[in-house]
Amino acid sequence: MEKIYLLDEFLTVPYLEELVKSNGLKMVNPPPQELEETLKYYKQCLRGSLDEPYIMTDHQKAKVRIPLNQDEYYCMEWNMTKLKYLIKREQIKKVEVTEKIIASSLPAQCEGNKDDNLTLLSFPPITSKYILAEGNKENISTEKKIWDAYLIQPQIHLQAVTRSIYRNLFAIHFNYSLICSYVAGQLTLKEVEARILPVI
Repeated sequence: MEKIYLLDEFLTVPYLEELVKSNGLKMVNPPPQELEETLKYYKQCLRGSLDEPYIMTDHQKAKVRIPLNQDEYYCMEWNMTKLKYLIKREQIKKVEVTEKIIASSLPAQCEGNKDDNLTLLSFPPITSKYILAEGNKENISTEKKIWDAYLIQPQIHLQAVTRSIYRNLFAIHFNYSLICSYVAGQLTLKEVEARILPVI
């Protein structure tokens, strides 16, 4: 069985600095002083949440592997039955999205995906910004430029993850990308602190 995550190198200060440079950005600010401690804390939280009990269900799930570099990654998993319930409860309507957004999204494996709905999950830390949780990229004709799809924000779709570790993995990657933006001079420390997500 594949591990849920492999982040040994990714969660280090030298790797973060290297990542900023390899993305063609200048290091404007030094990494925050407490960053090393924060990254150690993140590793501890992840190890702890691996041991938490969780309920196995036969609900439809969407799974995706998020690559971070050549060797490292983390996985995410959503309970699609719960996500559909949240879409209904929050009265989320379909919106028009371009074929380009769908084509660049990271596709999830969704078991039993039989209906024609397109469901995109907003996932700011990744380059493409979206995960295609429901819908098949191969069935999407490039001749049609606009599609109707559910576009679900993180505060909604994170309620449908199957285990708390997935919420933490999202939060860690989101916070990590904020710190990269601070180091590159794109955000102030105050802006980063205002947006940081809790990892517990």
